[in-house]
Amino acid sequence: MISSNSLFTTVLVVAALIFRGSEAFTTQSIISRSTLATTAAANDRASSTTTTTVLHQFGKKKAPAEDLSFIESRDLTREEMLNINKRNEEVMNRELQAMTGISVLFSIPILYLCWVAFFSE
Repeated sequence: MISSNSLFTTVLVVAALIFRGSEAFTTQSIISRSTLATTAAANDRASSTTTTTVLHQFGKKKAPAEDLSFIESRDLTREEMLNINKRNEEVMNRELQAMTGISVLFSIPILYLCWVAFFSE
């Protein structure tokens, strides 16, 4: 039988071997990314291909603002607002009726199965 001390030592050695090569959050990984970006920029000047890295995302030119001056806006009158509210209320009532109808339609077979389960011999 393996003692707990040797088991702990084995697990510790395996964990050290697995995690020793990780450069996920080190300054070396940041330096290598910036070196990659500068070499990619130099290569971009030499060739027509482009490489996008994290460092290139912030240097993009901003798109020009869209011109919305052609849109005319005004306040609605009281009658227009009441008309829109009336139509919205009619639509909501129709949706509520449709949801109720579908709910009843789906519950009929379930009620039938309950009836058969409780009142059959």
